[in-house]
Amino acid sequence: MYVVTRNHYAEGYSHSIPTPRFGDLIMIQVYSPERARKTDPYASGQSYALYRGGEPAGHVRIDKVGPLQCDGSAAMVSLEHSSEFPTQSFALATNANAVRWHTNSQRPANAQERLVGEQLAAKQFRKNGVPDAAVGSTQFDNLISTPVDASSRRVLIGLARIKTRTVWHELFLIADVAGSRVELFRYRQVMDVEDGKDSQPLRFADQLDLDGDGSDELVIEVTGYESEEFWIYKHQNSSWQRVWVGGQGGC
Repeated sequence: MYVVTRNHYAEGYSHSIPTPRFGDLIMIQVYSPERARKTDPYASGQSYALYRGGEPAGHVRIDKVGPLQCDGSAAMVSLEHSSEFPTQSFALATNANAVRWHTNSQRPANAQERLVGEQLAAKQFRKNGVPDAAVGSTQFDNLISTPVDASSRRVLIGLARIKTRTVWHELFLIADVAGSRVELFRYRQVMDVEDGKDSQPLRFADQLDLDGDGSDELVIEVTGYESEEFWIYKHQNSSWQRVWVGGQGGC
């Protein structure tokens, strides 16, 4: 499985071969089953099915491959029979046979859902010692509401931030809307408020039922100072479990 996005990580450093530039459409391998790990992950000319929100969205074709970070690479790809690819968006590409697709029902959280998200984030911030005076300035980055299986249950996925002059607070959460219950959270305190070098924000990339079991896996982008990787989460035993880390790159 691959993450497809417009390059917002780094421009290639090589002067001898083509490298991804900011804004180029790129594809980064984030998961490969054991039987496929000895094959070329970026075979030029190879075509892959593209999915957005679990729904088929055409195909992408690998045009060329180049260094992305000091220890990583990415395929530069083009769209086949699919719509334009917006900046700051994600999709998933795969040639896996077990994928079970569904209609894309992702959307920005509505007012009621956002209120639930804010209340749950405030509770988690307080549990981690953030003062009440600061909790009131919580801001969400791109809070998404989406179903993750065949039920009508929706979850909220997003990153909440609080920024003060001396410290930043980052809280990524996945929460059940109807139950007003946090299913996963990750809190991080950032002390370098000038450059954010110790920041490690998480962002929801996309979802896909990769193994055909009726429940979507969630792919989360994790960015650090001059680095990126992707975490894959699966809903198991009533909680979200991280089952894979891939697509690492950095300098």
